[in-house]
Amino acid sequence: MVFGKIKFLHFLTLKKDDDKGDETFIKAWLRAHYAETIRETKAGAVNKDFDIIGGSFHKWVRDERDKLGLNGSDDFELFIKKFAKFAEVYERIRRAETTFAEETKYVYYNAQVNFTLQPQLLLAPVCYEDSWPIIIEKINLVARFIDVLIVSRVTNYRSVDYSTIKNFVFNVTKDIRMTDIPTLKQKLEQQYINLAFDPAAALSDLRLNSFTKKYIKNILARITGYIEEQTGVASNYCNYMNTQTKNPFEIEHIITDHYEWFTAEYSDQDDFRRWRNSIGALLLLHKSINASLNDAKYDYKLKKYCSNEGNIYTESLGELAYQNNPKFKKFIADNNLGFKAYASFGKNEIAERIAVLVDLVKLVWNDDLFH
Repeated sequence: MVFGKIKFLHFLTLKKDDDKGDETFIKAWLRAHYAETIRETKAGAVNKDFDIIGGSFHKWVRDERDKLGLNGSDDFELFIKKFAKFAEVYERIRRAETTFAEETKYVYYNAQVNFTLQPQLLLAPVCYEDSWPIIIEKINLVARFIDVLIVSRVTNYRSVDYSTIKNFVFNVTKDIRMTDIPTLKQKLEQQYINLAFDPAAALSDLRLNSFTKKYIKNILARITGYIEEQTGVASNYCNYMNTQTKNPFEIEHIITDHYEWFTAEYSDQDDFRRWRNSIGALLLLHKSINASLNDAKYDYKLKKYCSNEGNIYTESLGELAYQNNPKFKKFIADNNLGFKAYASFGKNEIAERIAVLVDLVKLVWNDDLFH
């Protein structure tokens, strides 16, 4: 049996952080390169390649030797060599998911929102003959597509959970399987077009709730990190997303949760909640600062936003961000962004901040890599 032979090889690294790491890799690789079918979504449908591999992959390999091209001893030898090569690629992907590196940043970003099908998609276009520079370029292209896919769906309240999206991901997997870079770019560009991502429509209705929370935090972290990068400051994205520290960053509501203070502007509690939870009325702040501002009014909050306890995105609500800050002002001018300071913060201001966010999302999530 082919996997029996493989176990003599030194793939202990696959199990280093996960007892089932080797199995997880094998399933991702077989699905990425060899699976042709997937169970239909209708009731009573039978398991196909994708589903069987997810369970008894040993049995699938025995039963589907033709799909794997395993006809003679030379074929088995090549298969083992491929296993070794793609195990190494998979390890690189896993490292990129857990450790930020500029070279593979999109892989890291996608892992922060637990997109578990990422390794399968990243392995799909990689060929056995590819050099490492080609492999990394392919990984980055596909990771970028995943990045846009996630944002395009979650901003429209559509799940990216495994069970919801596995069929779509499998179809993309087959579409980009074993492609060269020009072909891969063309296919990903078409996949991007098919998403029909419209940030203006999506963000106008995007609000904080139990589903959107982790995605909105990621969007705010990415946008704030992007502004930092563009204005000569190192991106703080990793810290914004790190939940393992004593004082992690949390989502801050600019509007304090006291409807009775704002009855002149909001028609009722539901209207107040809708505007208060809008992405245009949210920021990222350290947990301790967030807690300290719990019952504070906007003018007091603004002082904290514009102090060293804030960040460039929180500071942009105050006048100081636009004084003696030529790089930020140039960034705004170069991208025609509607950033401005606010002495008070209500519906009109939220709408204006959403418009700024729409332009920022277009800068951060787009199809530039596929051209």
